[in-house]
Amino acid sequence: MSALTTFHADIKNILEQARSKARSAVNAAMVEAYWLIGRRIVEEEQRGQHKAEYGARLLENLSRELSESFGKGFSYANLRNFRQFYLTYPDQAICYTVCSKLSWSHNRLIMRVDDPKARDYYLAEGAAQQWSVRQLERNIQTHSFQRLLSSQGSEAEGSAVSGNTLGDFIKDPYVLEFLQLPETGEVKESRLEQAIIDELQKFLLELGKGFSFVAR
Repeated sequence: MSALTTFHADIKNILEQARSKARSAVNAAMVEAYWLIGRRIVEEEQRGQHKAEYGARLLENLSRELSESFGKGFSYANLRNFRQFYLTYPDQAICYTVCSKLSWSHNRLIMRVDDPKARDYYLAEGAAQQWSVRQLERNIQTHSFQRLLSSQGSEAEGSAVSGNTLGDFIKDPYVLEFLQLPETGEVKESRLEQAIIDELQKFLLELGKGFSFVAR
């Protein structure tokens, strides 16, 4: 009986690790794609003679084109977010090594923080402590970074109970848009997993990586 229990535990552990890797890969792909879109927008805007007027037209036209091709997720406001994301982190290495460890929902909150040191703190702590989006938002709203600086001798205020669960991942509207899943109703976990596998296969094949994913 103990051997069978160990066997079951090993299989469950394998599946949990696979799910964790899949979630991380989808988040990294989203963040990288949105950063690259932001960079391309800025590059195109810089070619316009009248930046403000040209930039507005550029984003409006791009929003219509992408929405027709890819559906939701490419509103004028979202494209401005992609643009701001690149302008906030123009160094691609930061995008790959730091920002990609958090979801797009996390990054949208952090990039609105004015203080660069505070942004760095929320990026690092958010990833290390596995803050949920709600936990991150609370910490930003309550100025946990500033409070930490003013109380260096106290216990770390950035510590928090991990809330970054599979349920949070499923309910994240940006993940649903990225995977082209419906936002209304309950999304079955099995369907999400299959969508993740499908997207990862496309993504990794395009990169020429030698990985393969086996669907259950």
